[in-house]
Amino acid sequence: MRKRNLFVEIAEGFDTLADERAGKQTVRTHKIEVQPLSEVTAAELVTLRERVHLSRPLFASYLRTNPRTLENWEQGRAKPNAQAALLIRLVEKFPDTVERLAVV
Repeated sequence: MRKRNLFVEIAEGFDTLADERAGKQTVRTHKIEVQPLSEVTAAELVTLRERVHLSRPLFASYLRTNPRTLENWEQGRAKPNAQAALLIRLVEKFPDTVERLAVV
């Protein structure tokens, strides 16, 4: 195993920072526009679950959540967090996502 040269690594970091501040584009520089995620309503969630023909416990297991949590979402007592909402939107847009989740 080769020894690390921390001075060289730190110097490269400062050079990269200076390039970034000067506006120089590098291979590692890119900007991503994140679209705001719309909230998932209770009605949308129930409709989606019925559209993919899954029971509440099975759909909850694919989403890696508790069936009680899914029930709370469907009845409007709670809302899915951002990660769960994104996963739900993926299933909505690409129904085969459910099959892919089953094997993960």
